[in-house]
Amino acid sequence: MTRWFKFMHLPAIAPVLLITIALSAGSAPGQTPPPDGPCLVLYAFDAEGRLLAEKMTIEKTDTILGRAVQIGRLADERVVLAESGIGMTNAAMTTQKLIDTFHPKAIIFSGIAGAIDTSIHIGDITVCRVWSEHDYGYLGKDSLRVETIEVFNPARDTLAEMSYYTVDSALYATAEKLSTTEMEFAPIGQREPRLTVGGAGVSGNMFIDNREKRLWLSDRFNALVVDMESAAVAQVGTVNGVPFIIFRSASDLAGGSGSATARGEIDQFFQTAADNAATVVLTYLQIL
Repeated sequence: MTRWFKFMHLPAIAPVLLITIALSAGSAPGQTPPPDGPCLVLYAFDAEGRLLAEKMTIEKTDTILGRAVQIGRLADERVVLAESGIGMTNAAMTTQKLIDTFHPKAIIFSGIAGAIDTSIHIGDITVCRVWSEHDYGYLGKDSLRVETIEVFNPARDTLAEMSYYTVDSALYATAEKLSTTEMEFAPIGQREPRLTVGGAGVSGNMFIDNREKRLWLSDRFNALVVDMESAAVAQVGTVNGVPFIIFRSASDLAGGSGSATARGEIDQFFQTAADNAATVVLTYLQIL
């Protein structure tokens, strides 16, 4: 079934946050990527990469750090398709190794996420403009304070305190073109999935299945979705000066909805959500 997807731009981010983003834009938005490198297309676990692998013309397979790597063409683009592993450390470690090995011109991540904002429903796809880590900070007796992270900023050739990692402006501009593109997505029941371009995503090493934590993430970060890899990939891309963009489809509502837990929802919807994200990535590569 062919469906047109609603396209939503979120309101402009507050001026203070824009200043923070500008200072932390280590991926140097608008930079010219290496023209001869492949696109590095990542996913955390097998189900997230299944559709992409099926659509790919595979020329070579390999194993790096114990995880599957496939080299070939996807939507007429030279790509390295690789499994990062679940969690921030796996994602960072694998991304750095693949950058060192293949010298990609861009990083694209495809996968599932937990919805934070009530505007994001199961099956919806997000292309967030900024990513941050939600569990790096100070936990005191009465409060949790998120803190900045000292990270090498190649644009300044020095260490800098960063709160957010911003998607490369050229890659992001291409994502905005998806608004006029027809795509075939699997619906969730009778509901048509919606594509949202813009806003913030957060990552950490915990699977969030707690309503209070979801509300805290919404209040503290104005986050649309939460996952366990994207901010790590964003940080590694930023430090290496490799542009990145991330596509996430909601497989659950963090903390669950009604009588359902997030764990129960993800068990039911993760493959549909993973395929929805992969479908957008395929379309994106065609436009790219």
